Amino acid sequence: MRLNTRIFSSVSTKSFVFGFVIVMACTAFIFTGFGSLNPRNLFGLDPNTAAQVGSDKIDMQQFAAVISSQLSQDTPPEQRKAIVQQVIQRMIEEKVLAEQAKSIGWIATDEEMAVLIKSIPQFQNPQTKQFEFQLFKNYIASQQMSELSFYSYLKQQLEIQKMNNLLYLPTPVSTSLAEAQNKINATEFNLQYAVVSLPDAALKAKIADQAKKYADDKANQSNLNELYQNSKNQYQQKAQVKALSILISYKTAQRAQGDALKRSQEEAKTLAAQIESKLKSGTDFAKLASETNDDLNAKNNKGNIGFIDESNIDPKSAQTVLALNEKNPLSSIVETPFGYRIFKFTEGKAAITKTFEDVKLQLAEQLVGNQIKQKLDADLQKEINDAISAKNLTKLNTILAENKISWQYVNKIYKTTDSFINELGMAKSLAQNVFSLKNPGDIIPKILDFGTKKAIIKLVSKNLPVTPKDQIETLKKQLMASSSQEFASSSQKSILKSYEKNDKIKINPALLN
Repeated sequence: MRLNTRIFSSVSTKSFVFGFVIVMACTAFIFTGFGSLNPRNLFGLDPNTAAQVGSDKIDMQQFAAVISSQLSQDTPPEQRKAIVQQVIQRMIEEKVLAEQAKSIGWIATDEEMAVLIKSIPQFQNPQTKQFEFQLFKNYIASQQMSELSFYSYLKQQLEIQKMNNLLYLPTPVSTSLAEAQNKINATEFNLQYAVVSLPDAALKAKIADQAKKYADDKANQSNLNELYQNSKNQYQQKAQVKALSILISYKTAQRAQGDALKRSQEEAKTLAAQIESKLKSGTDFAKLASETNDDLNAKNNKGNIGFIDESNIDPKSAQTVLALNEKNPLSSIVETPFGYRIFKFTEGKAAITKTFEDVKLQLAEQLVGNQIKQKLDADLQKEINDAISAKNLTKLNTILAENKISWQYVNKIYKTTDSFINELGMAKSLAQNVFSLKNPGDIIPKILDFGTKKAIIKLVSKNLPVTPKDQIETLKKQLMASSSQEFASSSQKSILKSYEKNDKIKINPALLN
């Protein structure tokens, strides 16, 4: 499982400086992988463990949750084997990097986790944009993970991302390294953003305009007519009535069950008449339907049997139900092959008969709408990128205004130790790009992809940190300690050899065969 939403969380200056040294040892490891990974000992693992990396384990349930999204029943055996080995290798890489993060104190706090989880779009109500715990639980269930395993996985990804964040920041090489690190860490950026997407109203209008041109072109008529014929049912629908129903059955009636098997037809008729009398005197239909119904589905739904027409109920019942309306909502007793029924009108749907000409524009939007949207988005992104590349702010603002896209302020002051913007999410190399902004009005020279959104970022102002000299001296000493031989030797080769030599990587043989 891979989450599109990412986060950069705040880290202490001490951890940041230490991290810069150790991260250089991990650079190749992150981007090149293990290469010829050859763990010495593949055994000694219990069947529920996919692999063990150092002091941590990858359990089979966790592995299965990741692999399930990459395999299908049609995946050939050889390809399946290759995918399994690629996935377990990637998960081992992540575990090693997570251990390196923990070894320098680069860990995610519960507060950072809470912020991340609440910011993930899948867990937010589409209308209110607020976090909903039930959506969170439903998503975890759909991924076949427990809340604990999901939290652990997300925490690991966050800690890995925090390590990766260091790789994207400028690396000072002068003797004033501590001052430069402090500047990178503590500079505050006041930002604006503009989401590169046509507003719904503007997009709808442009799609409608292009769809009309498509529909008016005679060369497209056969495509539209074929779509109409294939979806004709939704444009030609019989009149329907949504109704409540009470069925009183008897032992010789079709599909009789339960208490009805003890009841004669005459007794059923008498009971139906008693119920009819109560309904006419004002007794709640849903209450009686729940108490007396021999139709178990209707009984469990307070009598609700949904929308009825001639196609989904016996002819006599359909004739009775379709004659009901708001002014005449209650039927008399209807004798059917299944017993005696009483119906109550709740809602009606008029018959729908739409010709090809009636829905031609709608069909055109269905047929080319997505294609038009993709082209409009691509054209808009190219226009904006061209204007930014040319540093033509006037042209950029004209494009935004024409497409009803406005600049908005980022509510929270941004620092390079953050990897996400609350209103947008996470983008690759976000910290590096923001740090490159020098003067108010500067714009990051490309559109950033935040997963579910694309946006451009503009600098409003920035505040440089003022740090006492004694703190800078402390940072210098910490940097010297962190650049010792012990840390300098933590390169990719030494990390791998160390893990292999000490049997810190063990893979379940079942995943390699």
